[in-house]
Amino acid sequence: MFEQLSQLSNRLRSYGQQSRSTAKVLPLVVVLVTFLLVVTFKLVQPEPPVKAQVEKTWTVQTQQLVAGAKSPQLELYGQVESPYTASITAIINADVMSLDVKEGQPVTKGQLLITLDDTDAQINLEDKKSSVAELEALINSENNRYKNDLAALKLEKSLVALAEKKLAREEKTSKTNLTSQSSFDTQKQALENQKLALNARQLSVTDHPARLAQLQARLSRSRALAQQAQNDLQRATVLAPFDGIILKTMVSPGERVRPGEVLLELYATDQVELRAQLPQKFITIVKQSLALGMPLLATVKTNSSETVVSLARISGAIADSGNGVDALFAVDSDSVDALTIGETLEMTLALPEINNVFSVPVSSIYGTNRIYRVEDERLVAVNVEKLGSQYRDDKQFVLVRSEKLHAGDEIITTQLPHAVSGLKVEVRNASTPDNAMSHKISGEFP
Repeated sequence: MFEQLSQLSNRLRSYGQQSRSTAKVLPLVVVLVTFLLVVTFKLVQPEPPVKAQVEKTWTVQTQQLVAGAKSPQLELYGQVESPYTASITAIINADVMSLDVKEGQPVTKGQLLITLDDTDAQINLEDKKSSVAELEALINSENNRYKNDLAALKLEKSLVALAEKKLAREEKTSKTNLTSQSSFDTQKQALENQKLALNARQLSVTDHPARLAQLQARLSRSRALAQQAQNDLQRATVLAPFDGIILKTMVSPGERVRPGEVLLELYATDQVELRAQLPQKFITIVKQSLALGMPLLATVKTNSSETVVSLARISGAIADSGNGVDALFAVDSDSVDALTIGETLEMTLALPEINNVFSVPVSSIYGTNRIYRVEDERLVAVNVEKLGSQYRDDKQFVLVRSEKLHAGDEIITTQLPHAVSGLKVEVRNASTPDNAMSHKISGEFP
């Protein structure tokens, strides 16, 4: 290479000497020399050293698995309601005299709620009582009449017998021409009249039970109407049917109300429930637990605290949405004050425990059913079966099970962008067993 450059330089020197007299050759020589220098430096430049490629290591956090029985949990939304919600209606036509309670006010059984004007009810009651008294007097009169008819019946029979004897005598004397025919006819007519009177008296005695039954039926009806009027009079003062809280009042003093018109609404404080929709796939296990008498508890988050309620029963029909059935939770009387009818609250229901499962954070799940275990600083993919969720401190955990998982395995809790089996990782945390959780995760409640 150096010999070639030397020859090229000699040629240029020779050419330069030949063209020394010409001024146009000098720029061309400068350009050629510059080009030769650049090529020379490029050829003699040493090659840079090649670094060996190093495998990238990903930093992850892990959790140590601990097997055991764990309780799946469901997040539900329950609405506060009461099956003992009463709409108090008016029974009579009356004016509202006073409204003695207000909306939201707690009341006790028998407490005065509303006072109605009872003037019309008093008049109606007196009218019904008069009808009762009248019928009682008619029954007494009928009994006296019956006694008189019995006594008169004996006399009527005696008179008929005397008339028959007298007619027989007249008949004998008329045959001997001792009496006239007209006298005989008169006696015969008297006998017939006496028989008619006897028959009428006998009919009156026979009809006595029917007449008495009619009067007694009318009396019973009048007494029932009088009792109804008495009840209507008592209902002019509206009393609380149970201990509860007033939901709403619909009337004010001075208004005229009619029978059936709603006066107010209230609910029983000792009959408060939470209604939540239970997903259809959990209906069977919940029914089995209730049939076996296993208590299913749920924590309810209120604005001020958490309340524990128990599942009392589930509805017998699919909900209108078609996605499940309504579950009804009983609320202790001590917790009623923290709830408001109609409000919707978050609930966490603990289902029966499942054996030999592991609880992992949601961040450990890749795809739908894959987690990664760390073995010799490498990732190993494991497909798992998801059996439910758990919740703690507003974080969600998933219960998983697989024959390839064992207690003590380290699974990653970090979401890597390109996680695959064999990827090299570096663990940068202290292992945290999956059962190092609060008592809420295991389904126990304070």
